[in-house]
Amino acid sequence: MITLKVKRQEEENVWYQEYEVEDRPGMTILEALFYAQEKLDPSLTFRYACRGAVCGSCGMLINRIPRLACKMQISEMRKEPTNEGNLEVLITNKKTEIDNSVILIEPLPNLRVIRDLVVDMEPFYSLLEDIKPWLEMKENVPEKENLMDRDTQVKIEQYTNCILCALCHGSCPVAAKDKQYYGPAALAKAWRFYLDPREKEESKQERLAIVDSESGVWGCDTVYKCVAVCPKKVAPTLAINELRGRIEDKKEKREK
Repeated sequence: MITLKVKRQEEENVWYQEYEVEDRPGMTILEALFYAQEKLDPSLTFRYACRGAVCGSCGMLINRIPRLACKMQISEMRKEPTNEGNLEVLITNKKTEIDNSVILIEPLPNLRVIRDLVVDMEPFYSLLEDIKPWLEMKENVPEKENLMDRDTQVKIEQYTNCILCALCHGSCPVAAKDKQYYGPAALAKAWRFYLDPREKEESKQERLAIVDSESGVWGCDTVYKCVAVCPKKVAPTLAINELRGRIEDKKEKREK
């Protein structure tokens, strides 16, 4: 048996509730939550979709680390402390020699809780939309394939792998104190479109101007938490540093 200690919330009422789950080999945190919901408490609320670490819907704090519930094995979580009482959002956890029978599960930070483990993703999507995350093609589009060299394709692919799970946003200390900060996911997306050779230059420069602020690339504290928690190995901080470099280059050219 494993005990899920889940942070519950309904309007202003907040409490922790424990569920004794009959675990089995290969069981994930998401499957354990299903067990609790279906057999113990149908009022337990959480979000999910694909169950295969593709949709990004089941992001939550597991032992104080932002993670996808569908990706985390109960067997692995048994080897970790819960870090209960630690208010910091962590990015790594030490392993224990003795199996731990309790797993702490809480909603993703930096977003308003709607109920239990379900957070309001609308502010996250709104910040993403502000940086215009779509391709605006150059006027002279080839009649057939719009080819791209392999090296550029590899660079872009790292950022197209983002599944918008908001784990990076939940781990970000700047997003915790500044609700206007675009956040790691949106800024990484801005770099993805800047890299794309099919994008027209005017749109690239417009997007640079959008992120050239304290709510944009200059607000980042470069602590790399977003890089550590990303389940798809996207590197938002590296993208932010690259955008900073392009903005500085642009300013230097103006001054000459």
